[in-house]
Amino acid sequence: MSLIGYLTRIHFAENVLTDALGEELARLKATRPFVVIDDESGADDGLGLLEDALPANCDAAWAPTTRANRARRPQCALLDRLRQQIKDAGCDVIVAFGGRTALSTGRRLSNTTQAPLPLIAVPTTTSDMGLASGSPASRCKALPAAVLCDPILTYSLDASRTAAFGFDALTHCIEAFLAPGYNPPADGIALEGIHRAFRYLEQAVAADRAPEARREVMAAALNGALAGQKGLGGVEALARAIEGQSEAALPHGRLHATLLPRVLSFNAPAVGDRYGRIATAMGAAADADPVDALARLGTRLGLPDRLGPLSLAPARLRQVATDAAADPANQTNPRHAKEEDYMALLAQAI
Repeated sequence: MSLIGYLTRIHFAENVLTDALGEELARLKATRPFVVIDDESGADDGLGLLEDALPANCDAAWAPTTRANRARRPQCALLDRLRQQIKDAGCDVIVAFGGRTALSTGRRLSNTTQAPLPLIAVPTTTSDMGLASGSPASRCKALPAAVLCDPILTYSLDASRTAAFGFDALTHCIEAFLAPGYNPPADGIALEGIHRAFRYLEQAVAADRAPEARREVMAAALNGALAGQKGLGGVEALARAIEGQSEAALPHGRLHATLLPRVLSFNAPAVGDRYGRIATAMGAAADADPVDALARLGTRLGLPDRLGPLSLAPARLRQVATDAAADPANQTNPRHAKEEDYMALLAQAI
């Protein structure tokens, strides 16, 4: 088992949920966890593992959430209800178990309870690893006390979700590497994540379970989350804006193969030699075109290359562009993107 102390305590290994959850609860002197779960992994396989991993002396309160609650911005009424449950049950720690909904909700609860509670993040996908990326002020407040990365928890993801969440992890690594600002450790972490994701994502999607590939894709997702403290970019800004306006409940990352090549082409004048370094991390020559290679990877993974099926009305498209320009991720896009730039990118994608 590896214990990583960069930003916060991160346990990474198969079966680490069983091995480390009790250890972290004891370290925090917590016996009444408030467990936030969601349905984004597509199966309930992990819940049994979570129940078994909770120490016998813990009296847990459970709070199921769903993607209908808007993972990134949990509704105020929902948060108020969950905060009241925490108070009534006398909980002393939050355990967020699941994908973006559970982890985002857990972060919000951890920071908005009357007395801030420590958060233990247990990701079951490779989209959100519990380490928020955004403005510098929000990132510090959002760090959990511990993150437990157990690749076994991703085994129940079907091929479609594995592709979407894995491409999201790859995109996080790329956008973090391209984000402006001098941060050599984050750049190195991001490049290593690009290498892992590009090498193993197809295996993780194609094979049943594929322990090594699933582990390496989760490692790439962790790299993206760690490097993402530097910032993200236009793909994340656009994806979040589209998800906020669309009626379709798409896994986060499902649209990234559509958006990433177009955003990279837009950013090209502002990135210097960085595309060559991305190509090298992907195992290609430094003069190869990573934009084309990433588009072809998305096609091989079965991800859409157009936004057409979403059928967003013109007014909603305009709101998507407005929201993307205002998103914190846009602040660290390497080339300044205005609302009209995002409208042009959406037109290309449609």
